[in-house]
Amino acid sequence: MKAIFGILAIIVLTQAGFVQKYPLNYSNKRNIMSIMTEVESKLQAKNPLDSIKGILNSFKSEVASEQATHDEVYNAQKTECDSEIEYRSLEVQDANSILKSANGILKTAKIIKSKTSATLQATEEILNTATRHIEMINSARKEDTQSYNRAAVSFNDAINAIDDSIDLATALAKGQVSLAQVAELSTKLLKSALATKLIQEFKQPMAALAAITQEEDANAAERLVQLLQTLRSAVETAWTDYTTQNQLGLQQFMGQKDLYNATQERLDKAKSSLVAKLEATEGVISVQTAVAQAATNRRSRNQNLLEDANDLCHSFDVEYEAVTAGRRQELVLINELERLATRRAAEQQS
Repeated sequence: MKAIFGILAIIVLTQAGFVQKYPLNYSNKRNIMSIMTEVESKLQAKNPLDSIKGILNSFKSEVASEQATHDEVYNAQKTECDSEIEYRSLEVQDANSILKSANGILKTAKIIKSKTSATLQATEEILNTATRHIEMINSARKEDTQSYNRAAVSFNDAINAIDDSIDLATALAKGQVSLAQVAELSTKLLKSALATKLIQEFKQPMAALAAITQEEDANAAERLVQLLQTLRSAVETAWTDYTTQNQLGLQQFMGQKDLYNATQERLDKAKSSLVAKLEATEGVISVQTAVAQAATNRRSRNQNLLEDANDLCHSFDVEYEAVTAGRRQELVLINELERLATRRAAEQQS
């Protein structure tokens, strides 16, 4: 019981914060706390869940009805707003006919020139950046290729050293190998371990190779062969993984290269288009030298009315969205309360 009251208290606090952010002016003051209190009372009395849901559904219906009424009012306001804005816009257009044919064109052309120049500069900077990126990824890929080729040599040398060591281990069993040969192969294995970065994998076979000449166990050579064969498989697996990663890197490189090349081509076209647009705009500016007639009282009055209409209609929109959001939050809270009540009822039955 305390748990559900705690959750309900959080819900109430959440709603209180939302209402404070968006002050609502409902025609009927709904009280979430009374609904929660009533639901808790019915839960304690073990009333049927349907009766509790009936209270909540009634609340939802009230919210939906209120929203529908608000929608009708808002739609009517919007229709009037659209009509007023359209009318005042036409009045302003008529009053500004001379301004639009002269100063308006000139002003617009200057703005377009300024924006086009800025866009052209930004496009050139992006184009230069794309070119540098292409050079960088080409350089990186070249380094990756060189690294891959070096690794191929290292892994191949490692395989050869392991194969030589297997042959040596076989010969050891027959007493046909000198200590100098063992030392030479040990050195090769050590170099391969460092080159392939598989030091841990090489560790046990190398130790066995170093110790085998001191052992009298007849099976030592056979164990060494097994260790070397296992090492060979590990090296082959590591090389396969390395090759796979390199192929993935190559695919990513090709994808990036194609992307940057496409970007570079698109930017080149955009640059040409912007240069042409800039030249055309400068031509318009050179032509538009006429001075616009002063705005009439009709133009000033209708412009002010148009701004007032836009502000008023915007306030309608803000009010509608805020109050509608408040109702949505109420429904969210009620749905959460219904979920908690359903869970509580299920716990009582279990």
